[in-house]
Amino acid sequence: MPHTKKLLHCVGHEGRVWQVSWDASGTRLATCSGDKSARIWAPISPSHFYSGDTITESMQVDTDDDDRKTSSSWQCIEVIDNAHKRTVRSIAFEPTQSNALATASFDGTTAIWDTADNSTHECIATLEGHENEAKSVAWSTNGQLLATCGRDKSVWIWESNGEGDFDCISVLMEHTQDVKMVVWHPTQDLLASFSYDNTIRVWKEDDDDWVSAATIAGHTSTVWAGDFSTNGKYLASVSDDRTVRIWAQRASEGGSADAGFYYRPDLSYECIAKVPDSVHTRAIYSVSWSEPSDNGDCGRLATGCGDNTVRVFKVTETESGLNVDLECAQEYAHGLSDINCVKWNPKHKGWLATCGDDGVVRIWYMEP
Repeated sequence: MPHTKKLLHCVGHEGRVWQVSWDASGTRLATCSGDKSARIWAPISPSHFYSGDTITESMQVDTDDDDRKTSSSWQCIEVIDNAHKRTVRSIAFEPTQSNALATASFDGTTAIWDTADNSTHECIATLEGHENEAKSVAWSTNGQLLATCGRDKSVWIWESNGEGDFDCISVLMEHTQDVKMVVWHPTQDLLASFSYDNTIRVWKEDDDDWVSAATIAGHTSTVWAGDFSTNGKYLASVSDDRTVRIWAQRASEGGSADAGFYYRPDLSYECIAKVPDSVHTRAIYSVSWSEPSDNGDCGRLATGCGDNTVRVFKVTETESGLNVDLECAQEYAHGLSDINCVKWNPKHKGWLATCGDDGVVRIWYMEP
């Protein structure tokens, strides 16, 4: 059975680390924390990235278990701590640029950062509008749209006009409770939001406005997070009810479920696979869907949980639906701390970043 190998850890934040985000090249990692800061981490040498073909028992994996210092092969290359007055809850690299990123904070603002002449990041825009805590920020695949959500039950969609100029093009208020996370479809301008009201909503542009194209119900408690499969065909969600659910479109007569997630009046959504609540023993806070392997599967799902365990599931298509099989469980991945975020590297297969309440960022390698 495959297992995870801990490659390294990054230490520097002075509070719990809420989220991690790889840049488009997969060579830098951004993190955000309750210490009101964001940090950017990178390997000291490009040779410190490994693929499944080059990892061996003799590779230079840092074996130092001292969580008080960063592993010798990586370094913090920048600390960003001059924009937010409270916890930085969410961070996201812009997917088409190497340097631009966004941070969302409990101070209710979202900051846009960029660099000039490869220097340090500067705040080029501050987006205001949420009445209180902003919980999540996400870029669309082409970088033209930005979504934020917050404790005020709202989802905001912003359009980039270039050079740090953003316009709010829609404020969506259909959720009845705190909105925990937003995530964009990988190939379409389609947005999913996850809420304390136990539902997922799918949003779509319609006649120059954004509308709730579907409400997905099934979880029995807070839906903390979700992620689309890389082909956009499936949506995974995780919840306080300790289940992982995978959703797909159900086509009525004349519709096609193979078209992926997009709005049609004759389509609804159904749960086609479920990891039961007996697998995770506490709330699941994060889920990340990897690229498919070379074996024709649908990729791997990683989950971060309040039971201090990172789990990895293999997802495969069958004639009757999907199989979701547990491949490994890394107990005490962050000691006795909750695991707040898991994120697969977009370029280096098998590389998984995690962060937790212990204030440490870890990077793991999952064997093929």
